[in-house]
Amino acid sequence: MKLIKYIYKTRTLSEYGQFILASLLLLLIAGNLFIPEYKLQKLDAQLLKLKGKHFKYADDLHVSQFLQSVQQQGGYICLGTSESGTLRDGNYYEFLDQDTSYDTRFSILGGAGWTCGLHMTMLLNHAEEVNDLNLIYFINPVYWRSELSEFNKGYWSRYLNYGAYLDVDVEENNGFSEISEEYSNVLNVGEKFLYRAEYWFRKIRKPFFQDLRYHLFPDKYLNDLEFKVKPKSEYPGFEFRGIIDHSYIDTSWNVTYEFMSRTWLNPMSDNDYRFRELASFINLCNHLDVNITFVLGPVNEIYIQKYHPPYFPAYIQIVEDIRAVLDDKGADYVDATALGKIPGSFIDNQHHSSYGAHLIYQMIKNHLHEKESH
Repeated sequence: MKLIKYIYKTRTLSEYGQFILASLLLLLIAGNLFIPEYKLQKLDAQLLKLKGKHFKYADDLHVSQFLQSVQQQGGYICLGTSESGTLRDGNYYEFLDQDTSYDTRFSILGGAGWTCGLHMTMLLNHAEEVNDLNLIYFINPVYWRSELSEFNKGYWSRYLNYGAYLDVDVEENNGFSEISEEYSNVLNVGEKFLYRAEYWFRKIRKPFFQDLRYHLFPDKYLNDLEFKVKPKSEYPGFEFRGIIDHSYIDTSWNVTYEFMSRTWLNPMSDNDYRFRELASFINLCNHLDVNITFVLGPVNEIYIQKYHPPYFPAYIQIVEDIRAVLDDKGADYVDATALGKIPGSFIDNQHHSSYGAHLIYQMIKNHLHEKESH
């Protein structure tokens, strides 16, 4: 009983706590001093993906490995929003990557709300590595509509940690601050503290959770890179590649039969944030000598005209205004807007179908081949 009372005395517990804290601090210091940093590996193939957590926390090792693998193989990275996600019968970047008529590989960094402004931190922090890098960015005009046209706190918090955002340290950021400062404005003090603490804790634990772990288990490094490079092969498992699945898509409305039960459409907005974001991104790519090709995506003209004709002029005008920005900046782009008139090209009000993706793939392929021939 005396032993129990002694162990649980406040003073004794305090001493235990101090000892444990001091030991942890010494361990962290020792780790940072004596555990050698894990270096970039020589890869003989292109990484096709980068895990979102490495992008979010600006993990230099993983991001650099990804960028250099693309650079060394002369490949492309396709950037885009939700239209560049997974489609059941394949998307445009998969068709590009599987094309056996050339050796070029096409990697992907895309997801819902992953607009071009979110990529600027990576470009700025890896300025030397992105010099002469080949990028393709898909512009989806629906991000100019009312509920998506403004800065989106949720998307920025999902894809970019606030601490990583603050780590951008360049004098000439070509408009990044202008379009990203709202990230700081929308976060309260508590959120800023938690996000920065999360970011720095990840940095502090790096010698153990990254360097030591990879030195002891090199295979885990490749797994963390999503090293999923497969040989090029035409038509791998896509049943309806390049054709319309009429059992799935209602071509009269240009959406799936499932979407017909929950039709909805939002109007375009007069907010200029997306225009400023796009212009800043183009300026930065030019400043860093990034080889970027834009794809000006279509809007679902068939569906809009059937479901809510009064919205149609504004949608068409936004497409014209985006094209004007690209032309004004002298940007290289593929104009895929005509797809909005083609039955079977969409699955809902904002996402192209695999059939539409195949048409987009052919447009991009022809455009790139034409550029190479000049």
